[in-house]
Amino acid sequence: MARRVVYIAVPAVVLIVVAAGIAFLQPGWGEGGSAGLLVVVTFPGLKSDVELIACSGDRVVEIYNPGVDPHEAQLDPRAARMVAEADIVVTGGHTPADLKAAELASGTVVDVTRIPGIKIMEAPDGSANLHYPIYHPDNYRLFLSRLAEAMQEKRPECDYIGNLRVVLKKLEDLERLQGLLKGSEAVADHPAAQYPAHWLGAEVVLIIGGGEEWAPTVQELEKAERLLGSGSLAFITVDDSGVPVSKAGEWLLREAERLGASVILVKAPYTEGSIIDKLSYIAVQIEGGIYG
Repeated sequence: MARRVVYIAVPAVVLIVVAAGIAFLQPGWGEGGSAGLLVVVTFPGLKSDVELIACSGDRVVEIYNPGVDPHEAQLDPRAARMVAEADIVVTGGHTPADLKAAELASGTVVDVTRIPGIKIMEAPDGSANLHYPIYHPDNYRLFLSRLAEAMQEKRPECDYIGNLRVVLKKLEDLERLQGLLKGSEAVADHPAAQYPAHWLGAEVVLIIGGGEEWAPTVQELEKAERLLGSGSLAFITVDDSGVPVSKAGEWLLREAERLGASVILVKAPYTEGSIIDKLSYIAVQIEGGIYG
């Protein structure tokens, strides 16, 4: 593969804070039935995905907004009340707020890290990568299936399984991308990028960042430069405007351009649109860039 800068887009885990303006529940919410379901999600990026299979009358609510590291976020009283009254609570399964939400929930909890069959990848440093595993289409399919099942149980008069079939058909249309980058190595600026990279066939051998606080070692930077200079790809997480969300990403982008490495910009999980939207964006860029 010729080494040239190609701008694409995929995921990254971003910062979130408990929303200050969550509206009080209205009568009928949180009771299922004809009033519709109340589904609470503990990460902004999940809302669009839940809405793909929701029925008319359902309400999907984010209890966090961008702003504070999700690992430091706490549930305020309003958020706690909404979690307690929700029919279904969807969580990322590893932050303190995720765990607290699962504890407070009286409805069904869908923890993306505990769905049977979900594969949690091992990061290059040997740790479990819990950062948005549903960015891998295989995991995403399992997540949506479990969610549709839970929603169907709560509101059987709606055809959530039918909605699921429509969404899965769209996901199938993206299968042509699987393995396109097989044999490639990659450097990423955030753990979440490992999942789409793996699906594309690239092995992430180095992750140089993970948040706003970035204190790389000289050895890490030198290794990244060696990899980029020898043909490795750069997976960089960006916001809705295509700007890197971290200092690590800014550095990685500069070095990739300097060394002539191919770049895949990975949209952060909290950005607009569902995972299918983000994967579709990758498809357009890869097919019109590296393989166009």
